Amino acid sequence: MSDSIQDVTRDLARFVRQQQEEGVEWYLDEGEPTVSAPVVVPPAEQATVHPAAVPAESAPPVDAAKTRRENEFRQHCELFVASTLALIEQNDPPDADATVPQTREQKATSLAEVAAEVAVCEACKLHPTRTRTVFGVGDPDANLVFIGEAPGRNEDEQGEPFVGRAGKLLTDILKAIGFDRDDVYICNILKCRPPENRDPEADEVRECEPYLKRQLAIIEPKVICCLGRHAAMTLLQTKASLKSMRETVHFYEGVPVMATFHPAALLRNPNWKKDTWDDVRKLKALHDALNIK
Repeated sequence: MSDSIQDVTRDLARFVRQQQEEGVEWYLDEGEPTVSAPVVVPPAEQATVHPAAVPAESAPPVDAAKTRRENEFRQHCELFVASTLALIEQNDPPDADATVPQTREQKATSLAEVAAEVAVCEACKLHPTRTRTVFGVGDPDANLVFIGEAPGRNEDEQGEPFVGRAGKLLTDILKAIGFDRDDVYICNILKCRPPENRDPEADEVRECEPYLKRQLAIIEPKVICCLGRHAAMTLLQTKASLKSMRETVHFYEGVPVMATFHPAALLRNPNWKKDTWDDVRKLKALHDALNIK
């Protein structure tokens, strides 16, 4: 081999540091967290390396292209937030129509009542094949709600949305923008798993969507993020592509809605993680601009 073990490990460590500076750990692979650890060189290898061959530590070179991109993104993000705030102000309902807000405990009770209805629902053809219904988890008084399309095998077995590898990746993404799962609310369009994880069908969405609408009416989120094309298409009643939906903000009953890739899609195509990182940073910027806790 032309490179020593030390050369390879040092280059790998440098690459990881550069990637961490650009984003976060989940961006580096298919959702497994990256643990920073010192590079250990076997004693035999240390003995064969002359000290003069090891370059002194120095500050990493400035990547002009990366800096330019980040500056452009920051400007784009500021414009996005400003225009969205203006649209929210235009869409704000009159104060006279305001209702008395429920407490977190009242919302939790209301959600539990809807979940009990879902648990015995037989409205569509999915109920005979389900193991458990998958209603939703998180803060009943959350200001930010994430909506996926349907439960998968792990979700069907555990009765909780976004578990398994895709769920772990979503947890990492949330952590990257400063949230724990308990800080937000997570649910799906469908509450039962479609066979073989196929796409939701129109009649299934028609029967299940009212439960989602009741969830959102109880929680009263300030921002919604749709994970994947089917979730966005259903909530926004559109047939637009995910690409076009990602480019702008949308509204659901006055609530701003953003769309990005489903975590399962990122596991299949890690190249989409860069775009997702931009999406969730815009989401966090909007969240912060609205002074959401």
